[in-house]
Amino acid sequence: MLRARLARRIAFWIFLNFLVVEALVLVPSVLRQADRLGAQLRQVSTAKIDWLVAEGQAGSSPQLLAAVQRLRSSSMLQDIEGAALYRASSGERLGGFGALPQLSGVQASRNRIEGRWYPLRGSYDAAWGPESLGGDHLLVMRHEASSIRAGLLSYTLNITLIVLGIAAFLTLITLVVMQRLVIGRIVTLRDRLVLGGRALASGSTSNPETLLLPLGAADEVGEVEQAFNQSFLTTAAEMERRQVAERSAQQEQERADQLLLNILPPPIAMEMKRGRRTIAETHADVSVLFADIEGFTALAARLPCHALVQLLNQVFSAFDQLCERHGLEKIKTIGDNYMVVGGLPLPRENHADAIAAMALDMQAWMRDFRSPEAEGMALRIGMHCGPVVAGVIGTKKFIYDLWGETVNIASRMESHGLAGRIQLSEALARRLEPRFQVQQRGSLLVKGVGAMTTYWLEPPAPAAPGSA
Repeated sequence: MLRARLARRIAFWIFLNFLVVEALVLVPSVLRQADRLGAQLRQVSTAKIDWLVAEGQAGSSPQLLAAVQRLRSSSMLQDIEGAALYRASSGERLGGFGALPQLSGVQASRNRIEGRWYPLRGSYDAAWGPESLGGDHLLVMRHEASSIRAGLLSYTLNITLIVLGIAAFLTLITLVVMQRLVIGRIVTLRDRLVLGGRALASGSTSNPETLLLPLGAADEVGEVEQAFNQSFLTTAAEMERRQVAERSAQQEQERADQLLLNILPPPIAMEMKRGRRTIAETHADVSVLFADIEGFTALAARLPCHALVQLLNQVFSAFDQLCERHGLEKIKTIGDNYMVVGGLPLPRENHADAIAAMALDMQAWMRDFRSPEAEGMALRIGMHCGPVVAGVIGTKKFIYDLWGETVNIASRMESHGLAGRIQLSEALARRLEPRFQVQQRGSLLVKGVGAMTTYWLEPPAPAAPGSA
């Protein structure tokens, strides 16, 4: 029950309040007991003083002091430590003996005090006025009261223990009641708030009913418990909706990223995602390939649209796989034309070898391709190397494209080529020799360029039987 900080604080203040209340009762009780003990002590001395007065030994001041001193010497007033005699009307001290009392005649006569304790000194001063002594006399005697003080201390200790016991008992009873009505429910509410916060933070709110509070009495704490349940259910439902929306947004983002990667090279797509809007770069040395399907126009005229698209998708999908295998970058397809580049967007030294190998694999795949609809299809490929400008154009439908004379010459190599053959520029042929077999075609008049010496890229010769 006291493990809760709130319970400990409440217990402390309840116990303190009970102590204060009991102290208000204890202090007057102790003072009354002190007065009773002092009165008992004074009664003994009063009897002796009355006897002196009755015997006529208290006539004058010297006679009264002498009579008191004789009683002290005869052990009849053995607890007397000293005495002082005052004139009642003026407070003048007329004489005394032993340890003088701390209570003065002026204090006693003015305030009509019959006795006063001095606990630190262990003494009690008692006073008798003219009504007891006759004449104008005021007698104050100091009594040694250590034994009576011990009794008073014992009484005080007993009362204090009783007060502490009552305060502890009442505190415990009050705390048990408050634990049942308030503290226990507040601690449970705190624990559920912590668990609910962790569940919301981790997103595990699939079964929020397990974290709800059991409703207690119809009081203010019960209203707080009900408000917590309603708030948690609402928050959990909103969290679930937000998670669904976030998952949907994440899927859409991944789909959009994948579409962007399908359109643009990965480094360029990353630049676009970072917010870069204008992307234009010059690449000093790349290899460009154009491929065109010979006889595709005739196929388009005789095939249904869905069969034509399916056939073209089958061919270009195979080319995409070859492009990925050789580490090249597909730029675009226009109709039945397929464009590939090597050496960008990231530079590589062997881009010419990679694009030559790609061209040979494309022709080999096309020769092996068997389909009733593909009858009469052949592939015409042209390639060239050199500098290009690459960049992204468009604001809604992005496209990554290449520009420059290298692109134009590569396109002319394809358009001036032959079905089933791979035509190269002289610059690219020189870079491929001797790793690839090239054969000079001769001089060719190229539109916009003039006469150019071109070459055929030949497939590798088959290995001789029995060769390693």
